[in-house]
Formats: sequence, structure tokens, C-alpha cells
Amino acid sequence: MRFEKSSGIKVKVLPEQRQFVAAADMITAALQKENVIGYDIFDGEQLVGFVMLRKYDDEETGETRWFLWEYAIDSAFQGRGYGKKALVEIIDFMRRDFDMKIMTTTYIWGNEAAKNLYESMGFAETDVVDEPDCHEVNMIYRCE
Repeated sequence: MRFEKSSGIKVKVLPEQRQFVAAADMITAALQKENVIGYDIFDGEQLVGFVMLRKYDDEETGETRWFLWEYAIDSAFQGRGYGKKALVEIIDFMRRDFDMKIMTTTYIWGNEAAKNLYESMGFAETDVVDEPDCHEVNMIYRCE
């Protein structure tokens, strides 16, 4: 897999998955921030996915962490193992090129595909945000 810097999301998800991915204009705006990076994910010459990460310092520990903000595999490539394969390689890439020690993420309550993927990778649930406009599960992955 290959990662190329991205200025915005180019992949398409299934209609029922759109609620789990931020709007393209929000992603483009976020990618303008200094602490946010995004990559198009390629298998050979074929665009198969997109990832966006945000660097931040944990307020309690002072540790630098990376938040897996957006992650999507194009609908044409779903169900072929790209989600897990690409995430393994993203984590390795971030460890190698950015000295990442901790990755956090969230998934929207009800997104069972995301939950299953993250749990299969070793992400652990830290807490649940259950507010009127937000139902998310927070997760953490520690690189060892």
C-alpha cells in the first residue's frame, strides 16, 4: 500500500455509511490546519481509501497522540480486507515516520464495521460519549 498526501477525500462510501464520514468540505478545511494530515491510500495505482489524522497533546498525561479522525475505504473495495490491511500499514507508517506511540479514535454508536475493525486491531474502548447530539465510543491503541 502507498500513502500520498491528500488535500481532500476522493473516495466514495455506501449510502448507509455517509452518516459516519464527515462532509468533504469539512475534511478539506481540516486538512488546512497545521496539526492535521491526510493521505490517499493506494494499492498499486488504484485509489482504495482515505485517512486523516490530527496530532494533539493529551491534557492529563502531556503525551503526544494522533487521533484517527477520518478513515474510509472506497465502496468498490470494501469487503476485500483493505480496511484492516491499510490500517495496519497506517499504524506502521505513523510509528516509523512520526514516532507515534499512541493512536486514539472514535466510532459513531451503531457503526459495527468500525467497532469490529478497531477491536480486531487491538484498540480498547476508553469511554462512551452519550449526549443529545453525540453518541460516540472513544478508543485507544498503544504502539508497543
